[in-house]
Amino acid sequence: MKRVAVVVVALVGLVFWPTAANAHTADAEHLPDLQTLKPSEIRITRTCDFLVLNCKKELRFSNMVGNYGHGRLEMRPQHDAGTSKTTAYQRIYSHDTAGSSYLVRERAAGDFVFHSAHNHWHFEGFANYSLVTANASDTAISGIQKRSSQKTTFCIIDTNRLNVTLEHSGAQTYTRCGQNDMTGLTVGWADRYGWDLAGQQIALNGLADGYYWLVSTADFQQRLSETNETNNCAAAKIEIRGTSVYDRGHKIPC
Repeated sequence: MKRVAVVVVALVGLVFWPTAANAHTADAEHLPDLQTLKPSEIRITRTCDFLVLNCKKELRFSNMVGNYGHGRLEMRPQHDAGTSKTTAYQRIYSHDTAGSSYLVRERAAGDFVFHSAHNHWHFEGFANYSLVTANASDTAISGIQKRSSQKTTFCIIDTNRLNVTLEHSGAQTYTRCGQNDMTGLTVGWADRYGWDLAGQQIALNGLADGYYWLVSTADFQQRLSETNETNNCAAAKIEIRGTSVYDRGHKIPC
């Protein structure tokens, strides 16, 4: 089950602000701006069977995606009993001249699926993790993808408060991922998945030691409407040596 924590994180120099025209004005659509923070708490785990004949080596890490836009990310589930399909509708808001928020429109953005390991509903295609080859001197990602994670579905909720100064920032709003719950990210909040949760790993068996970019990309299929689609990715350069991993720097955005 997903654990919820509320913390404040300083991101001076790391935030890329949206520049959509008229985003602050009344009756303009206020879209979210999803930005991935650098993967953190990176480690390697090794688990073996009883006879130590089959061992599984995995890279594990924590991941966080924040909303720095002018509008909330909100998704409404609509279940079709006939097809057993639950569609996710992104709800887009604005405000009037008096400052009151109102719903502008909804758009189908994808599907919700039940995640048995987490025992709640996830939005499909929200994030992707990968390992890309690197050199010690690399400052840009230009290598070959060697591994990717099967973790693409997320319960998107407010877990960590990042910035209280953003226009339209608000109190924690989205906290549940039931089949009929609204999910999303309030402006100034982030969704964090800890390194020890199901899906927060990339298999390492057979991968050579060396330098790699650990890349995390939010909304990698661009299913959601945002003010900026170019800042959804963050990467940490890591060095893998046997069962040890070292953080060698990062590049934001990718």
